[in-house]
Amino acid sequence: MPLRTGIAFALVLPALLAGCGSDPEPAPPPGPLAAALAEVGGGGEQGSLGVGWTEPALARAAGVTPELMAAALGPNAQSVVEAAPELRRRFRFDPLSARRLVSVGGSYAFGLRLDGIGGSGLGAALVATGGHPKRSTEGLDLVDVGPYAQVPQPLLRAGVFGLGARDAFTPDFTVLAISATSRAALLGHDGRLIEEPDYRAAADCLGDVAAARMVSERHLLSVEVGIDLVAAGLGRHGETLCVLGGTAERARRTADALTDALAPGARDPRTGQPLSELIEPGAEVTVSSHDGVSVVRAAVTPLKGKRGFFFGTIARGSLVQMITPR
Repeated sequence: MPLRTGIAFALVLPALLAGCGSDPEPAPPPGPLAAALAEVGGGGEQGSLGVGWTEPALARAAGVTPELMAAALGPNAQSVVEAAPELRRRFRFDPLSARRLVSVGGSYAFGLRLDGIGGSGLGAALVATGGHPKRSTEGLDLVDVGPYAQVPQPLLRAGVFGLGARDAFTPDFTVLAISATSRAALLGHDGRLIEEPDYRAAADCLGDVAAARMVSERHLLSVEVGIDLVAAGLGRHGETLCVLGGTAERARRTADALTDALAPGARDPRTGQPLSELIEPGAEVTVSSHDGVSVVRAAVTPLKGKRGFFFGTIARGSLVQMITPR
């Protein structure tokens, strides 16, 4: 009996000591977006890496068009979706049949991961045009083609831009990237984004969406506006914008600016177009906090045929002016 008690004490004491002085890691929010962020690495504090995400089957069920799926992924990755018919014809490689599409980058995508589809035909074409294949320690087939950011001719001829210099292929997924660093992030190296508070807060704020795009502050317009990250998403009925990071006071002022920017009679600050031609009146703007991250959330309902409102404000550069206090 004494021996048995001693063993129990020896097992329990380390567990108790391990828990002393540290808070448990907050559980990630539920949903497919958070699940995708759990498989992407390369994260750092303050939302320094942008992310695009969609799941084609989920998006189609929510009425999200391929054009909007492409917009969620950002320039470069966008071209992979737009070139889907030609990629199918040339390589039997169909981006829109992927289970999940995830991009990483900034104002444009540095890489794209396509889960659920292998790229053996595409990989063979890249090797045939001078790509250098090698097997990683994880058993992945890696292909390097030319210098940083070079687009291999097979992809360029199919209509793909920006990506393809550093790639990875398995029977279950394909990665097309601009660099070894972005490829590594899409392979889940160097931490997981969901472990960073800004990304957990973004996934929680966006909620039940079918496509999303996250852009760090410094990649919005190469200016500092006192936040960390913006995240835009669209679902079956509405669209959501989340502005994350900064102080509580900055969040309050951001909310005031967004309320004015989305008010009836407001116009797009870049184009001058009345927002009444794009979204229904009655935008809802709220302020909250998630895991210590300040969150400003705006929800709008687009007019019929006008979906992708917040994606458009990011692409046009309007969003910076909409969230900047006067």
